[in-house]
Amino acid sequence: MVYVEGADELLLVEDLHKWFPIRGGVFSSHIGDVRAVDGVSFSLARGETVGLVGESGCGKTTLGRLLLRLVEPTGGNVYYRLPKAESDRIRAAGVGPNGGAGTAASPETDRELQRLRQEYSIYRFSGKRLKEMRRHMSIVFQDPFSSLSPRMLVRDIITEPLAIQGLGTRQERYERAAELIQAVGLNPDHLWRFPHEFSGGQRQRIGIARALAPHPEFVVLDEPTSALDVSVQAQILNILRRLQRDENLTYLFISHHLSVVRAMSNRILVMYLGQIVEGTDTEELFERPLHPYTQALLAAIPIPDPELKRERIILSGDVPSPAAPPSGCRFHTRCPAVMPICSRVEPPLIPVRKNHWVACHLYPGPQGAAGSAAGTGDLPHRVELPAVAALRPIPFAGAEKPEEPPRDHLPTDNPPFPAAAAL
Repeated sequence: MVYVEGADELLLVEDLHKWFPIRGGVFSSHIGDVRAVDGVSFSLARGETVGLVGESGCGKTTLGRLLLRLVEPTGGNVYYRLPKAESDRIRAAGVGPNGGAGTAASPETDRELQRLRQEYSIYRFSGKRLKEMRRHMSIVFQDPFSSLSPRMLVRDIITEPLAIQGLGTRQERYERAAELIQAVGLNPDHLWRFPHEFSGGQRQRIGIARALAPHPEFVVLDEPTSALDVSVQAQILNILRRLQRDENLTYLFISHHLSVVRAMSNRILVMYLGQIVEGTDTEELFERPLHPYTQALLAAIPIPDPELKRERIILSGDVPSPAAPPSGCRFHTRCPAVMPICSRVEPPLIPVRKNHWVACHLYPGPQGAAGSAAGTGDLPHRVELPAVAALRPIPFAGAEKPEEPPRDHLPTDNPPFPAAAAL
């Protein structure tokens, strides 16, 4: 489980699975499953931004929807507002093959876990308690064109969450909409227009205003800038960081843009074929990536200088199907550092340094032969991989390098993104 010691956790994810059934034949019988999310465990501290990166189809969006209970899981739990003492008990009990030890629990421990799940797991909520939880969680969708109803005025789009939750009078809802529309950089007059009258960047601002209307604590940002121009991306990201500071929000930031993830996130989780393969602080990941897949992702970041070269890591083969993932390590079919054990044994997600978790047989961890190296900085590299300096990303052209994200996982006043001219 990827977590931060001593942090005030808002969400704790325990061995989460989501398998979509595959049906075929004359009677549409069940012939297989697409393992979109397959054993994910991590935590989100209150007020932090956790970046989630990985190739298309690895399960990032499905994971974000599971955290909001927009889809029901196949297995696992998501705990909301779990006290620290109870969180420690869950981690001590083990949370499955990809998130922890997964050892058999005693009857007393099993009964305690069942009690905690009944009390704190969002998948056990119902009625008023479920409705109250939904008020404090929200999402900004990737596509600003299809996520807004073309038949509704912007005023009604923003106030709809408030009306569903029964918050405030009609006048108070309209005042909240006017406040939010200005907070995202639009004018109150825009409340009386329809979505088709706006550009893509303006629609995304409306989506952000709608997500923040009921004063949520946790927001899933599902690639909120991928459909926007670069200049508009910078404006949207500045708005998100300012609103996080003002509202004390917790973000799960899903994106393909590694440079944006670096500037926005306190921690980063790397996902491959439905599982987390590495997770650590943002600067730690960029300065010392350990998993070969993470190294390949960082090596693909373009350098804005035609005369500078970076050693590339070319991954062989295609991404396996999540309906039939490889045995053992799921990355072994494309890994440049593959070993015989990789095809037979699935590596657990273990800490190899302080707050740095990796699922790879290159780093056996405390229980392996090289366990004494864990947490000391002398990690066992059994193959020659590209130097870390060659993987280091380059800051935006024409702008100073942004201030490093805070290491204590608390929201701070981050510097703004560079002006559009610099991008």
